[in-house]
Amino acid sequence: MSVFASPSTVIVEAERPLLDAGVDLMARASRALAHFCADVLRESRGQIFGSRVCVFAGPGNNAGDALFAAAALARRGAHITVVTFFERTHEEGLAAARRAGAGVIAFPSSDETADPSVEAAGQCSAEAGAHLRADVLRELSRSDLILDGILGTGGRRGLPEHIASLIRDWRHSNGTSTTQTLIAVDIPSDLSPTEAGSEDRIHADHTVTFGGLKAELIDPRVAAFTGTVHLVDIGLELHEDQATAEVVDADDLNADFPRPQADGHKYSRGVVGILAGSEEYPGAGVLTTTSAVNCGVGMVRSLGSQMVAEYVIGLHAEVVTASGRMNAVVMGPGNPEDEYVHACVDALANTNVPVVLDAGALDMVGRAESVKGTWLAERPVVLTPHAGELARLLSRLLGEIITSSRINADPIGWAQRAAQSSGCIVLLKGHQTVIAAPDGFCVLPEVGPASLATAGSGDVLAGIIGALVATFHAKHQHEPALPERELAHIVGLGVLVHNAAGRRAVNAGALADAVAEVAGELIHKGSVIE
Repeated sequence: MSVFASPSTVIVEAERPLLDAGVDLMARASRALAHFCADVLRESRGQIFGSRVCVFAGPGNNAGDALFAAAALARRGAHITVVTFFERTHEEGLAAARRAGAGVIAFPSSDETADPSVEAAGQCSAEAGAHLRADVLRELSRSDLILDGILGTGGRRGLPEHIASLIRDWRHSNGTSTTQTLIAVDIPSDLSPTEAGSEDRIHADHTVTFGGLKAELIDPRVAAFTGTVHLVDIGLELHEDQATAEVVDADDLNADFPRPQADGHKYSRGVVGILAGSEEYPGAGVLTTTSAVNCGVGMVRSLGSQMVAEYVIGLHAEVVTASGRMNAVVMGPGNPEDEYVHACVDALANTNVPVVLDAGALDMVGRAESVKGTWLAERPVVLTPHAGELARLLSRLLGEIITSSRINADPIGWAQRAAQSSGCIVLLKGHQTVIAAPDGFCVLPEVGPASLATAGSGDVLAGIIGALVATFHAKHQHEPALPERELAHIVGLGVLVHNAAGRRAVNAGALADAVAEVAGELIHKGSVIE
């Protein structure tokens, strides 16, 4: 189900009332972390007893979580080595680990000395540091599991050089074996969305985070550092209105897909108009219309040329060409001719019917005839660009050259900027689809299959989204305005339908047909059968 992501500061504030009431949140977190580690060890080596676990301990509370979890693993027969990197660490956690039999290596920074007697004897601390480095690298090379508790949410960017150089040496020494598992505690240390210095940073296989999903962990650019993110509930009261993003998956699709009601009729299920396809690209009209028909909407109107309509009706006799009520319109796939675009805009005058703009129709945003106060501003608008199309749109809106490479370097940031600048819901297509609302809120659907990267896939997606928006608008058409965050969620469901269909197809034609199979399972069986 939906998981809402909030800034770390919001999560820290949510902890305060429980801490003030004496609730031991660290005990809850460390128990859950220990259970997760135990499961990983059982899966990777068959048992916990005899396993080797190395803990990187910094000065914060995430080190305490890691140390208490390590103590629990030690009591179940794991061999624990703790590496401390600073003059202080979490004292109670370190004491618990020692009592459970953990060994401790104090790895000093360049201006510290691990053994005062060595310095007193006048010997260079660098020699002692070299021995300690060798000891730590040896422990890392034979560890089954490593816990990263160096820096948590309060840590500053940039690891101290003595830690960065150790990680660099470890990564270069084949110590990061595929048989090892690295788990970041709460958040990977020195988490950054840039690749700069990535050799010096933690690359976790899993991140176990506590209380609430941190917004920093959902940025598509940090996936290489977080691995799979697991959220542990420790009893915090978090409010959705303080969240900055929502992560949606198949469970949300199963729960929220709009299904026909017993007292419903074709108009209550929504009517979507499709203006897609042209003499040059008639197939786009077929794909967009097919996916809309197959998505369970009450009616589909073909708004384009007679030639495209003939192709469509030859496949879907239920599609109508007569004018009439509509609850959403999809415009742009296949670059429909201007005369049909102008006719569609005229038909939408004095209505609040939502529109989904794709492909060529994206050029209407920001043009003189489409600025704020004209027909686009009178209704909810969903834009569905890929990175190249968004770059062209933003270049026009912002008056500067924006490239697709810049878009791909920060998809969430640019989608948010486009949504704010245009006043529209922006669906940025890519490996990780990002849906941004004008207020900055984002919906991130789970990643779809690679087979979706094929010609016509975007046309199918536009039809799905148009159908779902039409159904949503039919249900809420008497309300003053469609809530933007709810609309973004519905668009996210459309992406999930597209993903599910993509797991059953390898080309756009089969993809559009697979939408009927997915929608049928959702409507008649209650869930998608993967």
